[in-house]
Amino acid sequence: MSDNNPENEKKQNKGAMRDAFTPAGEASVHAALFGPEECDIYVNKMTKECFIFHGKPVEQNIERLEYNPADHTVEVIKNDGTRMDLGVKIQWLIRPYFTKAPEIGIVQTKDGEMIDGFMVPIVHKEKK
Repeated sequence: MSDNNPENEKKQNKGAMRDAFTPAGEASVHAALFGPEECDIYVNKMTKECFIFHGKPVEQNIERLEYNPADHTVEVIKNDGTRMDLGVKIQWLIRPYFTKAPEIGIVQTKDGEMIDGFMVPIVHKEKK
């Protein structure tokens, strides 16, 4: 049985209308790569090396990361142009070092041991 309630139709169409206004060349940000409890970010203050440690497998199809200093978020841009949120904001203690990193290591661990990993360039957007 179909639901002809006009309120339900408005709710269903609301997302589609918003998607029509995505700027050209930009895909909308959908899901998060990690949940807040699924990753840890480590920065070496001396060497400026930065790593995202995580437990779940991640495909090595990430082209780059983009850090937005206005809201301390990181976008994950895949090789096919898909954009995802990293899933965590960069905390104030590591921001000064994170913003100087030219690339980020994405490292899968299990029981404190490295299983797999790869390096990804990071773009630091201008603060507006």
